[in-house]
Amino acid sequence: MKYSISAHIPFFNSIDTLEKVINSISSQGIKFSDINIYDDGSQTDPSSICKSTSTKLHQFKKNKGRGFIRNKAACDAQSDLILFCDATNILAEHFIEDALHHFDQNQVAAVSGKISNHPNLCNFPSTWRGRHLFKESFEYGSIAQEASSLTTYGTILRKSAVLDVGNFNSELVHSEDRELGNRLLKAGYKIIGDPNLTVYSIKKDTTFSVLERYWRWYGGTDEKFTLRDYWHAIKASFRPMMQEDMRENDWKSAFISFLCPHYGFYRYLYRRFFGKIQKLS
Repeated sequence: MKYSISAHIPFFNSIDTLEKVINSISSQGIKFSDINIYDDGSQTDPSSICKSTSTKLHQFKKNKGRGFIRNKAACDAQSDLILFCDATNILAEHFIEDALHHFDQNQVAAVSGKISNHPNLCNFPSTWRGRHLFKESFEYGSIAQEASSLTTYGTILRKSAVLDVGNFNSELVHSEDRELGNRLLKAGYKIIGDPNLTVYSIKKDTTFSVLERYWRWYGGTDEKFTLRDYWHAIKASFRPMMQEDMRENDWKSAFISFLCPHYGFYRYLYRRFFGKIQKLS
């Protein structure tokens, strides 16, 4: 079956990786109906890169957040299939071609694969990210299966299904993909995880940026973080996280693992004090 597909890249200050991401998408061997960059109030202007790569740029003066950008992109898409790819990730060769056949099932609303560090990345925060966030050592097998959650770091979505359940929540600054995934599954749609599809992160993370990423991934839509949650997070930081780091004799990564629960609790207290805790609309 022949499909029409739009590509959408949410962008925020990732000027060093944007062109590589665009080239990764353009070289998939699939003709896209449109390729769009959504600049979410960046301090770095991507207009020259967009002009040289013939991509359409949508710019917002103020940061709107991940939910708003993805909601807008889903509304704007000219095709029923939408590729969302973060501005720090590149797609493996034939990613799109190998993913499209899953949409032969009408109930499939999303298809994604696994994410790994690009082989060129070797700094310790990226190593920690690959071990604890990307779960690179986990054996996913070789058979596509129905997933229990939605991710959008490099994912194809069916626009009609996304809009059918109300689109991305534009008020969410993180966890917008997981929240949408819950609504898709509740409505009877399927989310497919295919381990034969790979997205590579090309961002050279820092200690701060991986702590922030960890908080975004696990903060939850309501950002609830009780003292009980804090205690469980501390225990998890020692076992299995620091335990895995020490098996690799990786003291630097172990330090990041140690910081994770404390950073998460700090972010919760900070956002609660300043009234920034996100709420479902």
